Amino acid sequence: MSSTSALPSASPAPAPARLGSWFKRLGNIDFALNNILLLALILLCAVFAVQSPVFFTWSNAEIILTNNAAIGVLVAAMTLLAIAGHVDLSVGSNIALSSMIAALCMTEWECSAPVAIAAGIGTGALAGAANGVMCALLRFNPIIVTLGMLGILRGATLLISNTEVYGLGDAFNTLGNGAFLGVPVLLWIVVACFAASALFISLTTWGRYIYAIGINAHAAFLAALPVRALPFALYVITGAAAGLAGVMLAARVDGSSPGSMGLQMELQALTIILLGGVAFAGGRGRMTGVIIAWIFLGVLSNGLTLLNVTPFVQLVASGLALVFAAALDTLGTVIAPRLEQRRRALEQQRAQAARA
Repeated sequence: MSSTSALPSASPAPAPARLGSWFKRLGNIDFALNNILLLALILLCAVFAVQSPVFFTWSNAEIILTNNAAIGVLVAAMTLLAIAGHVDLSVGSNIALSSMIAALCMTEWECSAPVAIAAGIGTGALAGAANGVMCALLRFNPIIVTLGMLGILRGATLLISNTEVYGLGDAFNTLGNGAFLGVPVLLWIVVACFAASALFISLTTWGRYIYAIGINAHAAFLAALPVRALPFALYVITGAAAGLAGVMLAARVDGSSPGSMGLQMELQALTIILLGGVAFAGGRGRMTGVIIAWIFLGVLSNGLTLLNVTPFVQLVASGLALVFAAALDTLGTVIAPRLEQRRRALEQQRAQAARA
């Protein structure tokens, strides 16, 4: 009588193991937030494509990307500052001042286009350096300081010129509305800025320092990291990016308006950064999420315009996006650490059960 040995049946994983795996996946907050936003972007594109036949065209895609190129350049730099645990709320007024300086260089001071562009970027960098001295070196509150600078820079812009300046010449027109190899020049600039920031934060030692400072500045100081010099440099870079954004906007519209240029762009930039999964307190965030959020807000604004929605409703939509971004920030900073603690506790229980 022959007997066949039964194969051992695969038993299901114990409950703590299954829960631990679930909490581990859910605790990966960057992955979760980016996928939520990507799904929302896909749904938004589908809705607008059904409502407007011109939405899914290359010309409309160019309009979305070029119209938002300036804010993209700004958030590419400002994201690094936010990950380090700092914020600059003066960037909107910095854009206005930088664009006005560049415009006056071209129209009244008889400078060449490269000098005017350098003057605009340099103006933004100087404003960023002033913020860096007070916030990074002297340790003043970044929110209060940069809110004060928001009014100072806007007032300085109006003091320099309280009227619109326009007619910047062919070189600026090429920068704002020209193309290179069939791709708009502004799009080349914003792609280069996003790529540079992503590579810096991901592949360099200084990029790891930014995360460490954002997570715990005191521990980073004890580890001899440049907890003052690096945030100061990031303020300067953010200011220079605001200056470049101001030059791009001036080139796009062939002029500068002291009262409306850059208005509320600091809130738009902050919305993109938070919506992209960057923690307001610092220490968490990826450039991929910020890029998705940048495209999301551009698509939202463009789609509402195509549907002839009034600007007041668009303003409400932008405010709702900021509130949603704050909710995601709370999800990342409050819920995710608790899930991580629960996951570690479950792993310890499983290890103790295995030893027993």
